[in-house]
Amino acid sequence: MAYRQQNVSLDIDTDVTHQCSLHYTRDLHLIGVLEFTKPSYVLKWGDLEYFRRRTEEFSVMPFPECINAMIIDIRNVTAFLDNEVPILPWRMLEEECPVRLIVPQERLDHYCGFFEPTWLNTDIETAIHELRESMDMFVH
Repeated sequence: MAYRQQNVSLDIDTDVTHQCSLHYTRDLHLIGVLEFTKPSYVLKWGDLEYFRRRTEEFSVMPFPECINAMIIDIRNVTAFLDNEVPILPWRMLEEECPVRLIVPQERLDHYCGFFEPTWLNTDIETAIHELRESMDMFVH
């Protein structure tokens, strides 16, 4: 008897896209910046899985070492996210690495109810500056 195989796809049905960038601090700490875009208002399972996969993948990818801090920009996500959305990577939280979530100014109050207020910011440059200061605390 022959064993049957069924073809499957690992692609996710989603309209979420992302862009990644890296920032080195003065002391060569590595900050990862992950910007998400989602044009539609409705969140589906594929969207949630896309957020989870990209943040987890980015947090452990060696560049040549793993990132020490992460900035996740959701200003271009039309749908409202809550604490059920797996957008913060486990490695960063378990190792107590600094994380910043960049949200639209008009939604800051909404996100303060779901995420740690110290993680929230409305500007990437300010978030990078905060992370640089905390990571490069020693004067040379």
